[in-house]
Amino acid sequence: MTHAAAERYRQIFDRRTPEQLRTLSHLKRFMERLVGDEEFRRALAEAIATPRAVTERYGINVDPMEVLPLWRGGYQQYRFKPESAPWPLAVMWDEYLREMMRHRDLLRDEGEMSTINPRFHAWRERQIRRCNDQLGVSAASLTHPIIAFELSEGCSVGCWFCGLSADRFTGYYDYSKEHAALWRGVVGVASEMFGSAVRTGFCYWATDPMDNPHYDRFLFDYYQITGALPQTTTAAPLKDPALTRHVLGLFNLYRTTTNRFSVLSRAHLNQIHTAFSPEELLGVELILQGKEAQTAKAMVGRARERKEKRRGANKDGAIAFLERNHTTIACVSGFLVNMRQGRLRLVTPVPGSDRWPLGYPHSG
Repeated sequence: MTHAAAERYRQIFDRRTPEQLRTLSHLKRFMERLVGDEEFRRALAEAIATPRAVTERYGINVDPMEVLPLWRGGYQQYRFKPESAPWPLAVMWDEYLREMMRHRDLLRDEGEMSTINPRFHAWRERQIRRCNDQLGVSAASLTHPIIAFELSEGCSVGCWFCGLSADRFTGYYDYSKEHAALWRGVVGVASEMFGSAVRTGFCYWATDPMDNPHYDRFLFDYYQITGALPQTTTAAPLKDPALTRHVLGLFNLYRTTTNRFSVLSRAHLNQIHTAFSPEELLGVELILQGKEAQTAKAMVGRARERKEKRRGANKDGAIAFLERNHTTIACVSGFLVNMRQGRLRLVTPVPGSDRWPLGYPHSG
């Protein structure tokens, strides 16, 4: 069983000193504020001579003058170029981003199963080529995991832009003795069928992981069987702080991939930054979804519905988000398993359309 992606990911952290990791965590927080907080951007622009006062006010141990290529207009042209050498902290951040991108490509490669399951492998390869042709800017970020599990029914968060138009939350798959045995059996069979490719799997879809109070126990089982700790993406990291910290604790122990928090507003960003230190969130990518964030939304699901309704009401431009030909948030080219319903579906990303408004073929 190959562990190349996990080993490369751990090296990103292990090869750095504690001080370097601390610096990276504060650079990360600086970038989160820069992308997700219009008030922060305005304060930086106004504090031309003393931008350090702004970061100190936000508890960020970064001098903006030492990372000019990351944020100031005339200097951004130097990013990812030798000319950025006078700003070593900016170089450090961009090298970290490069390493994360290389790890993402390894995750895509880890879905390789030409020997253990050649027919399924051929199907997945066809989907990857098709997506590269059809999905615009969305294609580059897809790793095409071969399996995803839903451990709840519906979602309690209700994001207005939800690309999967998740139904209302109606319950979760309990970690009873019987359910736990079935769960471990299903993951074990998937491991036998797909080999190391099962390490690409994760445990959410049109659900939020934190709606299941036993989510961390399902994760730990997955790690014990496959050797990989699935990525967690949640829009509710503050719903059960103890559960969230258990999940982050598993990351600290096993480190196989980055987790993600969807941040729904500046107020939500403030709450998350108050609850968790920069160091605690180094292994968590914040997906900045607030209306003032400089983040593109995919034109699928509820975002698509909302735009169509506003267009019909002659309110074009009323939705304040960027569009960059982002065509789907679906990523799996493989099986979608709902444990509560005992339902199995084969899915793959497609561009959002009238036929497939959720960005993947589905029924019901």
